Amino acid sequence: MSTSKLAPLSEAIRAHVGAEMHLNFGSTPFRSNAAIRELARVWRGRDPRFVLSATGFHSTAHLLPLLRLGRRYISSFFGDNYPIPRPNPLYSQVKAEGAALEFWSLSSYVAALRAGAMGHKHAVTNSLIGSTMGDDLARVGRFQVVEVPSDGGVERTGMVKAMRPDITFVHGLAGDAAGNVLFSKPSCEGFWGALAAQEGVIVTVERIVDGDFCAKHPDAIAIPSHRVLAVCHAPMGAHPQPLLPLRQAKLTGYPDDFDEYLRWRDMTRNPELFLRFVESVLEAEDGEAAYTQWVGADRLQGLRRARRNLPPERKPPGRKDYTSAGEAWPTDTPGGVVKATTAQIVMAARVIRERVLAGNYPVILAGIGHSFLASRLAKLWLAERDDFDVKVMIEIGLFDVECGPSCHPFLLSYDNLMQAERLTSVEDVLAACTCGSDNRCLGVLGAGQIDPTGAINSTWIAPDRMLVGSGGANDIASSAAEVVVLTRCSPSRMVEKVDYITSPGHRVTHVVTGACVFSREDTDSETWDIQEIYPILGGRPTVDVVAMVRERCPWPLNEPEGDAPAPLISTDELKLLYQLDPQGEHWARER
Repeated sequence: MSTSKLAPLSEAIRAHVGAEMHLNFGSTPFRSNAAIRELARVWRGRDPRFVLSATGFHSTAHLLPLLRLGRRYISSFFGDNYPIPRPNPLYSQVKAEGAALEFWSLSSYVAALRAGAMGHKHAVTNSLIGSTMGDDLARVGRFQVVEVPSDGGVERTGMVKAMRPDITFVHGLAGDAAGNVLFSKPSCEGFWGALAAQEGVIVTVERIVDGDFCAKHPDAIAIPSHRVLAVCHAPMGAHPQPLLPLRQAKLTGYPDDFDEYLRWRDMTRNPELFLRFVESVLEAEDGEAAYTQWVGADRLQGLRRARRNLPPERKPPGRKDYTSAGEAWPTDTPGGVVKATTAQIVMAARVIRERVLAGNYPVILAGIGHSFLASRLAKLWLAERDDFDVKVMIEIGLFDVECGPSCHPFLLSYDNLMQAERLTSVEDVLAACTCGSDNRCLGVLGAGQIDPTGAINSTWIAPDRMLVGSGGANDIASSAAEVVVLTRCSPSRMVEKVDYITSPGHRVTHVVTGACVFSREDTDSETWDIQEIYPILGGRPTVDVVAMVRERCPWPLNEPEGDAPAPLISTDELKLLYQLDPQGEHWARER
């Protein structure tokens, strides 16, 4: 008779986790945040010198560097992603103290885990070439560029070294004593990290079920049971992140806890608040009960009962229309006043619409933040004005995202996961649909810095300010058919040379700011045309926008013939913007 794999999470961690191990926290995209908390409870106050990897270090994952549990952190994103992507000084601090931060692109990170799972020494990637990130990984032996024969000549190809963690943690909906676990879609990075783990997988689940329950749903069992070290009961184990239901098994999930996302950011900046968490949760005898009390039992129960668990035919209703809230509407005549951020988002949507039509692009890959909102606007305009159906994709495995008022402004939210027409993986959406052989995709990205080559920096500002990293940006910029970039028209953003090349610029054709649009037909050129000058900036008329742009942007520029003004933002455009982001999480913020 086989031995049961059921175990309390604390016992599983004590039995299988040792100092200096490489621990991987799989994102499917529902990370086992319960495992992060319990690992912290078991190992806090010690110096385990773990190697820690995850697709993104945000929210609960901040706990690992807060307790200084890692000697090396491997990821594509370090910071806060809600409500907008923002740097978190915590990662600059741990780097300054001597911890190693390895910056990867999302697709190359997944490729390395896949190679580890398949027993390959390396994985082929189109990403990382021509970036500082690739150079840094090459210096530590994790990336190389090789020349291979191609059609009578040679071509340069990237190779990432296989990644094999010691233990991977994942979170599922239900599991049994034999180690069978049921998961819902999307799969995000997939289960390559689990299959690559040298020791095996520790799984947390919402429910423990009988063996015949899992046997009825073999298509939802993603990990072979013999690779599972332990199955641990951890209700709400992905919180504050969401968990999608598995309808065929009648297993329900829960939505994001947005307030808790913000509280984790506060804990990285407020030592007293973090100390209260340590004393209340990490030092408690029963960590699960203490966490429930910390968050609030009623609040957690409310998330479990959320109407967002309803099936797709009963989608959440559109949010309240805030367009009648007494805003000062701009008009089609001079005098309309909008923020520079608003002008940037609307002008970016106009550019996206124009580029989709010009390139006949069937899909848009939208980055997080302003890029997503602009892509939503463009999709709706294309459908209404041009009868053109473009699909909006999100890198974690969402294809054809609902972009109307029922879409949540936070692109990774439960609402958007539930309403996507197709749920797959990073490899499908990012590596194949965006960057693969049929890469007829328009990429839309943000930039911390950008230079006249089109190179984008979202990683590091010299001498010591860390941004957030690549996410999928490097993958998109390396291989998408064309890239539109959103950034602010300021000397800190538009620079002569970026401090760090996160993403190469050879596919960037347009850069959209709140002042104007910069464009170039030849992506080998470093000279840009000034177009679509918006005359209202930050609520004040600007007499000579071109002179201001030249003052703020050190690039070689071609001035427009005549005034070349952009049409003022219309009432209809602004109303739609407000409907899509009623709380102003994007348009009301000046960054």
